[in-house]
Amino acid sequence: MCIVYLWLIPQLKMAHLFARVTKSALSQLLPRRCLSISTGAVNGISRAVAENQKMREDLALSYRALAYYNLHEGIDNHLSVRAPARNGRGEVMLIIAHGIHWKMLTASSLIGVDFESGEVVEGERPVEYFAKHIHLSIHNAKVHEGVKCVMHTHQPYTTALACCHMKLKNCSQNGMRFHNKIGYDHSYGGVATDDEGKRIADSFIGKNICFMGNHGVVACGKRICDAFDDLYILERACMFQVLAMSTGAKPVEVPDEIAEQIANYEDEDMLREAHFEAMRPIIERMEPDYRS
Repeated sequence: MCIVYLWLIPQLKMAHLFARVTKSALSQLLPRRCLSISTGAVNGISRAVAENQKMREDLALSYRALAYYNLHEGIDNHLSVRAPARNGRGEVMLIIAHGIHWKMLTASSLIGVDFESGEVVEGERPVEYFAKHIHLSIHNAKVHEGVKCVMHTHQPYTTALACCHMKLKNCSQNGMRFHNKIGYDHSYGGVATDDEGKRIADSFIGKNICFMGNHGVVACGKRICDAFDDLYILERACMFQVLAMSTGAKPVEVPDEIAEQIANYEDEDMLREAHFEAMRPIIERMEPDYRS
């Protein structure tokens, strides 16, 4: 009896040790591997959600800030940005839903449109028909240029020149900033369709501004702040040109080499961002709900 008992002791110890090692190995190998996969997926979705929200807040700020500058038409016109989809699968075009006034737009009220199908995949409200065709066409045509943001407005002085099929002159410092950066589309086709959107997109390949004859203007940028600042400065440039022409005198243009210096000013990206960020506390103080 004692001999059997003495023989069992080391066997039980070995079995117990094997069980502990096996349990430890399984807990370290299988769950940890599964955990790393799920954590990676969760982290990817979390990053997408965070980036999507950041884009929403900045685009909502753009709507409110352009309304602050009175460069809007109530519920008409549209600004959009390419952003990660909230579900972490690909990208969506964030844009205003049909029927929302710019002064009431919030980050959460923006809808996400699928780039391939044109269907709303984030949000419940519909996308405005013209907005979908114009913006999707431009985004798809200019994605290889790094364009993330597209803004379309009927801002008064810029649209006035577009209605006259006039080009921006190098007669003001503001105007010189856009030297060789503007395309002109003088083939207005009425109701915006896919063909209309593609024609507009093709009219300013390699440039970031399009004067839409008899219609308005489009500004594109790699960042939201780029397109926003361009629209504001462009409107000022067009205002100066219209006011100069209203005197009856001929606006005096500078030589191209001077205009090129202004157009290629190396600190321009910093100034665009500074202007956009300067608008943030103004809108937050007046209309803090834009983030909601």
